[in-house]
Amino acid sequence: MKKRTTALMLALLLLLLPGCGVRAQELTKDIEPQALDTTTDLTAGGEAVTAFALSLLRSERAATEGVLISPVSVLNALGMVANGAGGDTLKQLETAAGMSLNQLNDFLYTYRMSLPAAYKSCTVSLANSAWIREDFRVEDDFLRSCVNYYGAEMYRSAFDGSLVTDLNRWVSQKTDGMIDRLLEQAPDALTMLYLVNAACFDARWDTPYTKADLRTGLPFTAADGTRQTADYLTGTESIYLSGNNVTGFVKPYDGGKYAFVALLPDEGVTLADYLENLTGEHLYKLITDHRSADVQVSIPKFSAQSELELEEPLKDMGITDLFNVSTADLRGIGSAPSGNNLYVSSVLHKTYLELDESGTRAAAATVVEVVGGALPSEDVKTVTLDRPFLYMIVDTHACVPLFMGTVTSME
Repeated sequence: MKKRTTALMLALLLLLLPGCGVRAQELTKDIEPQALDTTTDLTAGGEAVTAFALSLLRSERAATEGVLISPVSVLNALGMVANGAGGDTLKQLETAAGMSLNQLNDFLYTYRMSLPAAYKSCTVSLANSAWIREDFRVEDDFLRSCVNYYGAEMYRSAFDGSLVTDLNRWVSQKTDGMIDRLLEQAPDALTMLYLVNAACFDARWDTPYTKADLRTGLPFTAADGTRQTADYLTGTESIYLSGNNVTGFVKPYDGGKYAFVALLPDEGVTLADYLENLTGEHLYKLITDHRSADVQVSIPKFSAQSELELEEPLKDMGITDLFNVSTADLRGIGSAPSGNNLYVSSVLHKTYLELDESGTRAAAATVVEVVGGALPSEDVKTVTLDRPFLYMIVDTHACVPLFMGTVTSME
C-alpha cells in the first residue's frame, strides 16, 4: 500500500516593513517575546556565516550564471527548523551552520535585536511568522523558541485560498513589494505549517553618485567571453582589498555600518577558479583586514534576481537526513493528525537586488517545505568591475554578510 505523507511548509523572506492585516487568527497578538540575556559576540559568528554563505554560493551556478543569495535569510529559516530537529538531523544542521543550536539561536537573536529602528538613511530589519494548519499540533517548546529567539508572529489558519492571500500580502508588505508572491496556489491536505522570516535592506550610499560620475556604454566581458556594454558608476573610495589572485574595495552606505564589497579576480583568473579555491576563513579575513588606500572604482549599474532550489546544495553541505522521510527527525516541531513523519521536500530561495546611483535595495525569501513522510594611504589603486566579480552587502560592525552574489553578465 502506498504510504501517505504529511507536509510541513517552512518559509523565509528577507525584507521588512510595517505589519499587515490578515484574516487568520493571530495567536501572539497580546504576547510579548521574552527578553533573553545573551552575551553573544556577533563578530564570533561572522566567520561562520561567511563560510556558510560561500559554501552555499559555490554549490549554485554562481561562477557562470550569476547568483544572489542571502545567508542570513537561509540561516533564519534553517534555524527555526533546527529548533524542532533532533539526532543526526540536528547535528547536520549544526555542522553546516558552523554553530551549535544554542549558538545559532543566540547569534540570530542578538543580531536581530541589534538592528536599529533607523540608521541614517538605511533600513535593515528582520521579522518572522508561523502559519499553522488548524488541526496541526505544534510542540510548545518549538513555538516558544520561535517566539523568543526569532520574535515570530503565530497565525492559525484554514489552509485554503484565504491563506494564500493573507500570506502573500504579509510577504509583499514585509518586502516593500520586492517579493510580492510566495505561494502560487492553496496548500494541499498534507501541508501543516509555514515558517516565514522577513528582512529588508534599503540604503543610500555614504557618497551618492552624480550624473558626472556616470559612464555609459562601456565594455563588460561576460563569463562566456561575450563582449557586452554596461553603464558604470565611477568614483574614488578609501578602502582597498587585496588577496591571492584578487583585488577589491569597500564602498560604505550612509553612516558606514553597512557596505558594498566587491572582489575582482586578477586578469587570467576566472571567477570559477577563484571561487573553487576560496575558503570561508580567507574571505572573512579579506573583508575584515582591509587597508586604507585611494581606489579609483568603476561599478556597473545592475540588478539581480534569483530563484534557487537549495535542496541539492544543502545536501552537498552535509544536510541530508532532513530531506529523507526515513531519517528526518523533526518530532520537536509537532505531530500531524495522521502521525506520519515530517521531512523537508523543498527549499526555495528567492532574492532581489538593485544597485544604482543612489544606493541599493535588496530582498530575499526562502521557502522550506517539510513533508511527512587603517594604514597610511599608498599609491592610487584602480578596480574596474568590467568582468565577472563577487560582491557582498556586509554589516561592518558585526562582520556579517547579509547578501552575497556574483555578476557574470550584463544581460
